[in-house]
Amino acid sequence: MPQFKDIFRFNTHSALLAMPGFALLLVGGVSAGAAMPASIAAGAAFSVGFGATKRVFHNRWAAMTLAGIGMTLVAFIGTILGNDPYVTLAATALMGGLCGALISRDIDLWWVWLQIIIAFLLALHFPGSVLDGLRRAVLVAGGSAIQIAAVGLMVGVIGEGKEIPAARSDRATRQEMLLHALRAALCITIAKVAADKAGVEHGYWAALTAMVVLKPGLRDTGVRGIERIGGTVAGIVLATIVLHLLAAVPLPLAGAAVLSAGCAFGFQKARYAVLSAAITMSVILMIALAGGEIKGAETDRLLATLIGGAVALAGAMIAPRRLPGQRNADDNE
Repeated sequence: MPQFKDIFRFNTHSALLAMPGFALLLVGGVSAGAAMPASIAAGAAFSVGFGATKRVFHNRWAAMTLAGIGMTLVAFIGTILGNDPYVTLAATALMGGLCGALISRDIDLWWVWLQIIIAFLLALHFPGSVLDGLRRAVLVAGGSAIQIAAVGLMVGVIGEGKEIPAARSDRATRQEMLLHALRAALCITIAKVAADKAGVEHGYWAALTAMVVLKPGLRDTGVRGIERIGGTVAGIVLATIVLHLLAAVPLPLAGAAVLSAGCAFGFQKARYAVLSAAITMSVILMIALAGGEIKGAETDRLLATLIGGAVALAGAMIAPRRLPGQRNADDNE
């Protein structure tokens, strides 16, 4: 039975490293009356900020830089490919398969690719012209660069912090890696199609949920799925309360989003449900700041989470395996 301190394990150093860059982009953009582009740039900074606790090639800067570059490229590519539904599905399956292969080799590289998939799915959801793709890519690149620079400044102020152990590899065989890659490609595609057929406006969230929840082991997938659903519900409730109290006043909402994002950065080693709640709350508040319809977003996000979680659980039943040295469900991305 996990103790309270483990459920809500908070790393202040991680939060302080990643909050300033995110706050600068979101609060600055809202203050300047540019909430929509600010939300895109801040969203990129939000993803990259988690990389401050990752180590790719034993280097946090590599983790954040690779994520930023990859997100920038797919922001452009996804905006263009999103105009063709068949190409969209094929590209989604390919990206998901690569993500499934990486989780069997290197958890931190898997995290980098996961951020790239998130940016790709978002870009697919907002198709446009080449110019639209360039605009989105510039915002993502700018948000990523500002976050990396801000983390660098904060490291100079508060130090590196404790060394984070390198992620362990599952040491899967080539056959096992291929199996999970195929399983991941199948799940992310089915989740997206199912969400679209169900009329979920933000169907990309179902695909993302399937990708995040799916693990090589059936038990880990089940636990992670339950925690994701619980965390999503909690995040929706918390965001709704904040929106009701602040009555959609931009600057206070931006401040609440910054605090919520800070919680997400700090809760990376808490139970996954706690992290998921903080992420959900942050995203909903950013949607509100960008002028999105919150009521529909709440319903969509919950339904998409249920669809993605169910698809991931079904996919994990295909030749499930408990990999030696595999991280538990509470070792979060």
